[in-house]
Amino acid sequence: MTHLTALDELKQHITLLASVEESDALFVSCYLNLEDGGGGARAALAQRASVLRHIVKGSDLADLERALCNINAYLAAEILPEAKGLAIFVRDRRGGAFQLPMQFAVPVPNWIAVYPTPNIYHLVELKDTYHRYVVLLATAERARILDVNLGAATVQAWMDRPELRELVGEGWSRSHYQVHRANRGERFLEEKLAVLEGLMHAGGHAHLILAGDPEITARVRHALPKDLADKLVDTILTSARDRQADVVLATLSSFIEHEEQESQAVAERLFKELRGQDLAVAGSAAVLDALRSGNVDTLVMAQGYQPDPGWICAACKAMSTDVSETPVCPRCDQASVRPLDVKEALLRLAGQRECPVEVVKQADALVALGGVGCLLRTRREALNDRSRTGKRHLPPRLGRR
Repeated sequence: MTHLTALDELKQHITLLASVEESDALFVSCYLNLEDGGGGARAALAQRASVLRHIVKGSDLADLERALCNINAYLAAEILPEAKGLAIFVRDRRGGAFQLPMQFAVPVPNWIAVYPTPNIYHLVELKDTYHRYVVLLATAERARILDVNLGAATVQAWMDRPELRELVGEGWSRSHYQVHRANRGERFLEEKLAVLEGLMHAGGHAHLILAGDPEITARVRHALPKDLADKLVDTILTSARDRQADVVLATLSSFIEHEEQESQAVAERLFKELRGQDLAVAGSAAVLDALRSGNVDTLVMAQGYQPDPGWICAACKAMSTDVSETPVCPRCDQASVRPLDVKEALLRLAGQRECPVEVVKQADALVALGGVGCLLRTRREALNDRSRTGKRHLPPRLGRR
C-alpha cells in the first residue's frame, strides 16, 4: 500500500540501501520534486534521461531503459496527492532485481544518477533536516497534540502502541488528539500536560513546539514541567482560523532553524575535539579510515562537501580517497580499480553502522578542513593500543542521536 514515508521507516531504508552489494548492473537513484503536481519532475526526468542515454553504453543502456520505464510507470500510477517529494531506487534483474520507492510530505531536489550502488545523500540530509517533533496546538476551545514526522502531521505510530492508547483513552481521531475544553481551570491544563508528557516520553520525542493563542500558549509555557521545558524549541502564534496544514508548515520552518543550530553545535564540538583531545578527525582520508575501523561516533559533513573521486578495487574492496592513476590495485595487483564517489562511500559506511550524520549548512570552518570530519568513539592512540594488545574497551558515546 502506497503511503508517506515516516522517520523510522526512512532510517531502515537508509541502512538497507547503504548495505546493497555492488553488482555488474548499474543502480538508478532518482529524486524528484513533486511540489507542482509532478509536471516539473517528469520534465526533469526526461531531460536527465536524454543526457544519460548518451553516456551509458552496452548492456548498461538496456538496464537504464528498463529502470526509467519502471520509474515512469510509478509516477503515472502511484503518486499520492499530498506527496511533495519522491525517491526511487531501481536495479534491473541482471544485478538482482531491486525497486524501492519512498514518498515524502516535504520536497526533495530533482536529482538522478547512475552508479554501481544507491546514492543516499539526499535521504541522509532529509532525515537530519526534518527529523521528528511534537506540536501542542492550544486555543481557547481545544487542545491538539500533533506528531510531525518528516513534515507530515500524524499520530498513527502512537495509535499502534497499547501504552499510548491507555494514556489517551478513546480520544484519538485520524489526524490528531483533540480534547474539547470543558473549563478554563488549572486542572484542565495539568491534565493535558500530563498526557503530553506521557506521549513524548513513550514516543521517544526530543523536541516540542507550542502553537496557538498567545494567552493560552503563554500559560502552557509557564506550566511546562522541566523535562518538557528543556525540549521546547519555539512558540508559534496562530489563530483559530488557521488550517492544521498551515500550522504544521509554520512549525516546520522554525524546527529547521533549530535543527541547523543543533548541527552547528555538533560542528563546534568537532572543532573543540580537533583542537586538543584527539577525539575527532577531519578530512576525507582520515574519516574514511575511522569509518572503516568502526571508530566513528558521529559523522559531520558540510552541505557543500564535494570531494574529488577516489578509487575502489572491485576484487579486494580496497579503497582510497586519492585519485587513481592506474587500473591496477596496489594491494592485490588485480586490474579491478574503478573511480569511487568518496562522499557516498562515507555515507554508505555510516549507514551500514547506523552512525549518526550531521549535515551542516553554514560550514565555512568545516569546509576549510576538507568539508567532512567525525567525532570518534575512542581516542586514536587508545585504538592503536587496543590493536597492539588485543584488548577491547567499551567506547564512550558522543553523538546527539
